[in-house]
Amino acid sequence: MNILIVGGNGGIGLAMVKEALVRFPLAQIHATYRRTKSDYEHSALIWHQVDVTDETQVKNLSQAVNTIDWVINCVGMLHTPNKSPEKNLSMVEPDFFLQNIAVNTLPSMLLAKYFSPLLKRSGAPKFAVVSAKVGSISDNRLGGWYSYRASKAALNMFLKTMSIEWRRMVKHGTVLALHPGTTDTALSAPFQAKVPEGKLFSPERVAR
Repeated sequence: MNILIVGGNGGIGLAMVKEALVRFPLAQIHATYRRTKSDYEHSALIWHQVDVTDETQVKNLSQAVNTIDWVINCVGMLHTPNKSPEKNLSMVEPDFFLQNIAVNTLPSMLLAKYFSPLLKRSGAPKFAVVSAKVGSISDNRLGGWYSYRASKAALNMFLKTMSIEWRRMVKHGTVLALHPGTTDTALSAPFQAKVPEGKLFSPERVAR
């Protein structure tokens, strides 16, 4: 088995890498990072430096990996050092919105484009993405977080549309949108004080 974990140096991503190595001891695990490679090493783990918002780099990654059974995308953003999620319309900025789309939506589209032909050759292919419940239109009762919500809603619609195509083209495959809940990572750190007791999950629990 060959598994690609995108964003493998992040909180959820690294937990996914470690869980995959334990659960599938005979598998070859590929993991990506954008800038800073994790110190974690294993004989069955190969690290790839890739900017998954860059189409050429994603294409090159698909050629380097060549054989794959599962793709798990853990890349995502909610805030930057200088910008928090919008509480109201007056905080909406085009650059921040487009950055959310570029990080939360586009990578899965590029990964699907270039890895679907490889996954089709697998006996039981899976394409999974860490999404978020706040991307649900029907479940939105609190408002706010305009860019993040919109980018995750776009991601969820993309995955739904992809699953329809796979129903015809990759009939033995599975497309998954994963909702991890609020996880103890750098992404959620500024907002953890408001999380109800028992609702903040460890990356290890999420990976399992």
